[in-house]
Amino acid sequence: MRCKVITGENGTKTVLVALSLLDYYTIDRMQIGLSEFVRLSGIPKANVLRHLCALEEKGFIKQDSKTKKYQLGFKALELAYLINKQFRIRDMVLPYMEKLRDETNETVTLQIEDRGRGICIERLDPNNALVYLTPMGSREYLHTGASRKVLLAYLPDDRIDLIIAEGLPRVTNKSVTDAEQLRREIALIRENGYSITEGEHVEGAFAVSAPIRVRDGSAIASLSVVGPQFRINKDKRKRYINLLLEMVKEISAELGFRE
Repeated sequence: MRCKVITGENGTKTVLVALSLLDYYTIDRMQIGLSEFVRLSGIPKANVLRHLCALEEKGFIKQDSKTKKYQLGFKALELAYLINKQFRIRDMVLPYMEKLRDETNETVTLQIEDRGRGICIERLDPNNALVYLTPMGSREYLHTGASRKVLLAYLPDDRIDLIIAEGLPRVTNKSVTDAEQLRREIALIRENGYSITEGEHVEGAFAVSAPIRVRDGSAIASLSVVGPQFRINKDKRKRYINLLLEMVKEISAELGFRE
């Protein structure tokens, strides 16, 4: 059964109420029936049923065909896996990020790929007056900026094809929007083991990024140094690349990757 989509202020409140129903699941309460949801929430039965319908349609819950009770669905499992993955890699990499920030005195970011977008899951800023902020949790195109290009480069070729086929929107006047140019850059990233970009995602910003890889060679995250172009001269760039490659090599080795 499909649910009526509600928009606007009332729609926002409806979403919050629907999500609040998930709070009633516990280790001791893995399945909940309609009547129990009504009793626990104090919400009228018709409203509860509408919320459950919406949650089921989106995969957050599913109804057991035998008991007719509701249990958490695969979408909840998917989100739980992603959160666990984010925090596990974040905790492991954080000491390296702190060291990299202190040695470069620039912003250091950790990003992962999720459903064709890059997400920043950690960012450490220096004490400099001018820093380039990468919003935590924002979903950004993979073809713009070194940190996301690295993630794109280490995806399977068929996934790269799909992402390119979706289009390459321009973010700044230096964004790569030509498919063939992007493919050449991907090949170069794979050859060199890192990516450098200038002003592709944020005007005036320099970024260098390298992949954190696991046993099968895939990249589960990217580690990056970001700062203003005018502050990062040729010598600094070379030093940052070497520092970054050394660190991702150590991290990747801990995760079972071997060259």
